[in-house]
Amino acid sequence: MIQNHFERFKRLLVFMVVALLSGCATGDNYFQPPRTQDTLRPEPRLNVFVMPKTPLNLSRKKVLMIPAYMAGNQEEIWGNSVTSLVRSILLQEGIFGTLALNPDNHLDKKDMLRIAHEKGFDYILEIILPGIIEPAGDSSGWVGMNIYIISTKRGYSLWQIYGETQLIPRPTFHGFFQTDQYVPAPTVGQGLEAITRSAARIIRGS
Repeated sequence: MIQNHFERFKRLLVFMVVALLSGCATGDNYFQPPRTQDTLRPEPRLNVFVMPKTPLNLSRKKVLMIPAYMAGNQEEIWGNSVTSLVRSILLQEGIFGTLALNPDNHLDKKDMLRIAHEKGFDYILEIILPGIIEPAGDSSGWVGMNIYIISTKRGYSLWQIYGETQLIPRPTFHGFFQTDQYVPAPTVGQGLEAITRSAARIIRGS
């Protein structure tokens, strides 16, 4: 009888120790990579340099978007993807009545404003990105974006917003003998999306 009680107590003690260790491991974020990209909600830092003095509703305005320009030699690699991403998000947010895409981003600014005005557009939307730094090894990355909304009639910026967000490092190994499945979050796309949506909320709330 005493031996049976002792065996039950020993099994209970082992179970409690295992449960305790499991709980500690689960709470250690360093060794537990995020399961999905949706678990992380990046919050970018935004600076608004130019904004209207009075609230302005752009939901019925016609806007011509210039394809995103990127610094350095990354333009061909990222430009089209960034343009498509930003435009799709702004269309989802319903900021503008019309958001058409101009096929060229190499025209002189004055020529672009003149052509857009002649075609009946109220504003030009211009996106300029500094060079993107992708995460590598244990080093974090970085992505930033300048957003300009320019009046085609008067030629000055109605909005000038700069946003940036740091990217999470993408470590290559978690141990000496094996690698864990790792979900990079936020990615460059997630960072750009977060900046665009935050800027859209600011523009809408003006």
